[in-house]
Amino acid sequence: MPTILAIDTATEQCSVALSHRDKVYLQAEVAPQKHANLVLAQIDAVLNEAGLKRADIEAIGYGAGPGSFTGVRIALATAQALGLGLDKKVFAVSDLKLLVADELLAAPEGALGLACTDARMGEVYFALFAHEHGLKSLIAEKVVKPEQAVAEINTLLAAQGKSLSVVAGTGIALLQAQGLALPPELTAELKLYPRADSIITCAQVEAPLLVDPAEAEPLYCRNEVTWKKVSEQKHH
Repeated sequence: MPTILAIDTATEQCSVALSHRDKVYLQAEVAPQKHANLVLAQIDAVLNEAGLKRADIEAIGYGAGPGSFTGVRIALATAQALGLGLDKKVFAVSDLKLLVADELLAAPEGALGLACTDARMGEVYFALFAHEHGLKSLIAEKVVKPEQAVAEINTLLAAQGKSLSVVAGTGIALLQAQGLALPPELTAELKLYPRADSIITCAQVEAPLLVDPAEAEPLYCRNEVTWKKVSEQKHH
């Protein structure tokens, strides 16, 4: 396993993971609005636990969102800064995919997983994935009203003739309030937040798209949010 540093700060949970020699080291803390102060300390902690230095990192993965606008930027900026400083490539993974990745990959082939988070403003972020030779996107990440999400999910499930095997995220309760029928065992211990070690899981099952740090981008979903790559930003 390559030495990958993974960073996720898109939600209330701030987490950093490091893969090295078939081991994964993790630091994670639910600490809203403290990510900027936590993330560098978490990076140092996983490196120290593995007995490594920053120069030993081979690639850097980050949770690209959707999520908190500020949180997404913290992970992106941290990955970019480390990548530029260490001359290493970076790669992005959707935070909705991170929410269901480990549990869905542990389910039988063909199983379906729904990730949904509260997007505020009366909307949710959601996506639906299948365990098919890795993680296949059936409904790509989008932001919609909860009732629209429920309609799209039910339509797809009917077309597939399947039910959900995995659900996760802070938006699941909002979908249930709009009539999404879920068996109690699916929501008994609902996973609310993505975690950085799932970035490493995704990199193991799907070859990540490695890019130069300056070309790294977020996944916001909302059209009104604009973002410029480092190479496009004006420097004064």
